[in-house]
Amino acid sequence: MGCGNSMPTDARNVQFDESTSLGRPFAKNENNSNNTKSQTAGSDFMDPNQSQAQSHKDTCTSESNVLDFCNGSTATSPGAKLKAFNQNIPGNVYKTVTQRNQKNRNAGDNATPPDTLEKVTDNKEKIGTRATVSQQAIFQFWASKVGNSDISAKPTNGSRKRVFLDRDAKNMAVDKGSSPLVPVTKYKMNRLAEKEQVSAHQPKAVKRKMRRDVFPDSKDFDHVDSHILHACEQVESWEGWSLQNLVHLMTEKAQSDLEKVRAVWIWLCHNIKYDVDGFFGLSPKIHEPQEVLQTGRGVCSGYASLCQIMCREMGLTCHEISGYSRGAGYRQGQSFQQKKSNHMWNAIELEGQWYLLDACWGAGTIDLENRLFIPRYDDFFFLTDPEDFIETHWPDDPAWQLLEPKVSREDFENRVFKTSEFFKMQLYLISPKMSVVKAVHGETTISLGCVWPTEFNYQLSKHCGNNNDDLDRMHGILTISEKSMTLRVILPTEGLFDLMIFARPTGSQNAYSWVCSYQIECLESNCWENLPANPFHFWGLHPRATDLGIKNCNSIGDLNFTDSGRLILTFETSQPLLAMYELSHPNMDDTLSKKCLVSQIEEEKLSCHILCPFSGYYRLSVFVKNLEEEKFKNAANILIHSSGTINQNELFPQGLSSHCGPGIKSKQKGLYNASHSTPIIKTNQGKCNITFNVTADLEVTAILSKDHIRYKMYPMERYILLTQLKRKITVSVLLPESGHYKVGLFTKDGEEKEFVHVCDYVIQCFSNPKWLPFPKAYSIWRKGCILLQPRSGLLQGEKWVKFRLKIPEAKRVLIIGTSHTQLHLTENKIWEGDVFTGPTGTLLKVAVRFSQHSTCMEVALSFMVEDGFALSDGCSG
Repeated sequence: MGCGNSMPTDARNVQFDESTSLGRPFAKNENNSNNTKSQTAGSDFMDPNQSQAQSHKDTCTSESNVLDFCNGSTATSPGAKLKAFNQNIPGNVYKTVTQRNQKNRNAGDNATPPDTLEKVTDNKEKIGTRATVSQQAIFQFWASKVGNSDISAKPTNGSRKRVFLDRDAKNMAVDKGSSPLVPVTKYKMNRLAEKEQVSAHQPKAVKRKMRRDVFPDSKDFDHVDSHILHACEQVESWEGWSLQNLVHLMTEKAQSDLEKVRAVWIWLCHNIKYDVDGFFGLSPKIHEPQEVLQTGRGVCSGYASLCQIMCREMGLTCHEISGYSRGAGYRQGQSFQQKKSNHMWNAIELEGQWYLLDACWGAGTIDLENRLFIPRYDDFFFLTDPEDFIETHWPDDPAWQLLEPKVSREDFENRVFKTSEFFKMQLYLISPKMSVVKAVHGETTISLGCVWPTEFNYQLSKHCGNNNDDLDRMHGILTISEKSMTLRVILPTEGLFDLMIFARPTGSQNAYSWVCSYQIECLESNCWENLPANPFHFWGLHPRATDLGIKNCNSIGDLNFTDSGRLILTFETSQPLLAMYELSHPNMDDTLSKKCLVSQIEEEKLSCHILCPFSGYYRLSVFVKNLEEEKFKNAANILIHSSGTINQNELFPQGLSSHCGPGIKSKQKGLYNASHSTPIIKTNQGKCNITFNVTADLEVTAILSKDHIRYKMYPMERYILLTQLKRKITVSVLLPESGHYKVGLFTKDGEEKEFVHVCDYVIQCFSNPKWLPFPKAYSIWRKGCILLQPRSGLLQGEKWVKFRLKIPEAKRVLIIGTSHTQLHLTENKIWEGDVFTGPTGTLLKVAVRFSQHSTCMEVALSFMVEDGFALSDGCSG
């Protein structure tokens, strides 16, 4: 029987890749041709029209020869030698083996499914009776088997003789070069008879064992599998091997019927290549078992027939099942109505229960584009559970579904197409359950469940004539949780679309495997804009976010909306984490993207403040790692839609670190109890004080910066002043104009030589402040120094100004200008005094001497005397 769509489509990777078969293909016998009528020494098959050996008469044969002829055997020349695995095995050993196999085979020929086929027995014939039968009688016997589909009818004389021969075969020795295969003509007749038997007597559905009950793990067969694979590596060609010898070699390590079936399965999957030329009609299809064995190639029926004969040689009951498959060339939504069945597979009986297997699909896949067979072993199709097998195989005879209730052909056609990987990963459908989905307003949603944490991916393509055009992933929103995935598909145009879904175990570095497919009909397209590119495939939290340390996120649903262009996302954490963010929009480059984000890292929370300078969709990708790890891992991809926009002049300052505001790093560096718990400080007055508690031996400094300064009369360092006491630090900030400012904090302890960056603050001011700068501070203005009066660094000329300062360990303090004014130390250890500013342009310096014996004084602060400003401009700071 030829096969159409007899091979599975590759479900392991998105693309086909080269794969090497573990077994070795058969070498075709070059000594034989289609016109050859003589049998070569050691050959397993004979021409059905060829006469028997000359020493036997055509009209009369012994019982042993009758049996050999029915099985397609012929005598071999005395000098024929058998090829044995790694050693020469004496012929008498094979005689004993083949006697036992002959007994098992005959028992297998008469074995029937439980409660379906009655055993054919005949008590009238004596076991010891010998008979001679002509060739004509033999063919009449097989013809009667074909014509007699009623197994319960009284056996004919021919069938009685067959039963006798089967029983008497246990005492016969078979030549080591003989083959149990029947001639081609008889084999076809035998298969026709079997098919009629199978169709008339189907197996009854009973409570059955699942595959996992029969063998929990394929590793249980390691000793059998390794034996077969090792034999495949050692034997260059199987040509010349008799079936008995081959079966004996295969079952050397088998200790049960189950392991015998496993041996046949492994051998077929690793030694028979699919007949691709036959599949594409470039040559006649190879499907007869003897030709499959000789060439090492075959279509699906070739695999099935050879599997059946090998199993029967072992004494096992095996049937060929014909039906429809959803394999290579199958298109989603395809109907099999008024079409011939296109595939064949096997059913095997073990311990009174039927099991299904497909060695053709277990051997590999077809690359349709390059017309190549890709050897790729798939263990899934060995004793597959009927509930899973029915997803891709629908038998002509519904009884061989082994299911109750039966699945109709229409139901089979409408089911979602699933590959073997779908079941291996223990996935299941949530919705929809039908393969063809109709979009509503250009959208549809697909949901799958998973038993184990799984990563998903997808590919959407549109039907364009006979071809499909792949679309990018900007038309789907894939969200994944620990136990499920949801894909929201947004179709860009009307038409027919194919959706392929891929998966792999979470954390795996292997390629994604194709698991299932849908077909989507769209009659009304969605006018959405394209989604941003997402190289990480999924949206929302990573399915293993909890393993990465993230417990929850304030993001609701698969899409976050903002009409103001501003958004704050927070992530609760189960452990201290470090975080990085990536914001993507089609109109943004990396430099602009970084000015849209402010990150805060706290012990139990991560926060990200987002500004959107453009309308449309954004992707925010979150990367985290714990404090000991070296590499960041993608933990979330948040989809954002902004209908409002932020002026690019109002974005955050550039150069912000990932540590903004108080958090993990500030505590590590000795800063506690911050006055501002968030990283963004908003002020309408244009000034603020940032305070921290500090450890005793810590020094702190700060830097104020702004991207674009309009008012450039004084440097930015003049608008920030530090006041550090023993356990407290105050950073005073005055703003000369509106906008976004960055305040960077740095610390140095007793062991550090340089200041180390700790964190940044962002100060926002949208009013129009005109604060005057602080006085210029020099290096000796350090820990413990306090400026009480005046706070402004600009003083009016020809005015008396009161100075009040606190400078620890100072012995003398002078204000040096046009004249020298000495300040006096009060009981509160404050240096104070009234100072005349002098004319405009005077520079007033605060000079300090720290030793009674020193003649040198050091400058701590300096003030400028100027006109043209009012006291309301901010003289007090």
